Amino acid sequence: MLFQKRKLLFRTVLILWLQEKQGLKIQSYQKYEFLMHSFLMSRLGIVWMKDLKEDHIYRFFEELEKEGVSISTRKILFYIIRSSLIFAHANKLCHDYHFSKVKFSSRKNPVHVFSKKEQSFIEQELKRNINIRKVCLLLCFYTGLRIGEVCGLKWSDIDFIHCSISVKRTIQRIRNVNTSGSKTILIESTPKSITSMRTIPVPNFVMSELKVFQSSKDYFLLSGSLKAYDPRQLESCYERVLRKCQIPYSNFHTIRHTFATRAIESKMDVKTLSELLGHASVEITLERYVHPSYDLKRKSIDNLVKYMNVTCNF
Repeated sequence: MLFQKRKLLFRTVLILWLQEKQGLKIQSYQKYEFLMHSFLMSRLGIVWMKDLKEDHIYRFFEELEKEGVSISTRKILFYIIRSSLIFAHANKLCHDYHFSKVKFSSRKNPVHVFSKKEQSFIEQELKRNINIRKVCLLLCFYTGLRIGEVCGLKWSDIDFIHCSISVKRTIQRIRNVNTSGSKTILIESTPKSITSMRTIPVPNFVMSELKVFQSSKDYFLLSGSLKAYDPRQLESCYERVLRKCQIPYSNFHTIRHTFATRAIESKMDVKTLSELLGHASVEITLERYVHPSYDLKRKSIDNLVKYMNVTCNF
């Protein structure tokens, strides 16, 4: 590369780094591009590479934390910064950087999980005047599918003999880079990771409901045609169900959190749960999705007391 450090802004490095990313899914590319323009270009991006120090980066993340930017967003931004600087160093555009000062709090933003009572109300509503959208919402409660994954299901992915589904694709709405036409478009892509491509057992009662709506194997479940179903439509259906149940709105991902929590409460082992959710490791499952309820914590304490009473003859 013909650039020199003294004449190079960090924003140029960021642009070059993103251009060099090979094999990146379009949704990942757009996410990085959005975060770069939203947070980096007007702040760190205006610093000359010859002047850029770790203190600049440290103060940048201090400001983001004060502004209430989520930990997950800050971690992605940190990845972009570190990866772009590694790229720059490999191309002799900067010196080597160390990031010992940048730390992320282990405190997580609280996530909502439907209580067993709320889940019972929701399931009752889903079974009332049932349609394929309601069946697919019920399916999510018993499999932990992401919204894009359930929208990507085709009838060929349903194994009625072994009562299972295969996750092979996901549907997402992304920004349309073409200046003509709509601002966003639907795309079909492979799941989030290799481990997200998985086979999940499905309860018999959900399979029975699915069978009622069975159609051509090439059709998407939710659209009943070759055309992909928009996740926003399923989100709208989900919101209507919550309103009918008089349950405060919580985003669609709450279903996945709830599935994981119910699984742990029912004593499912974490390794099995991790594979059902399509995670690369058990640690991800424990960190992100397992949020024991107060009732489970109380039961654990009661079991501890019982154990002590039996073993110590109190």
